[in-house]
Amino acid sequence: MACPKIEVRGKRVILLSGFHDVVKATRPQVLDDANVKEVDELRLSARMHPDAVAFGYVAGRWVPAA
Repeated sequence: MACPKIEVRGKRVILLSGFHDVVKATRPQVLDDANVKEVDELRLSARMHPDAVAFGYVAGRWVPAA
């Protein structure tokens, strides 16, 4: 199963959750900000964890997954 990606802070990261259900049907390669929940919080989490390559939206916040 391919997971969608988004570009954050100049690099592409994988989103394991936290994207809208419409995205699952269309399977785009790279998402835009409109399809992601709490995109500002994702950017903050990416700044705090610059080595992370995947993020998941768990309990209302973005957490690094890998």
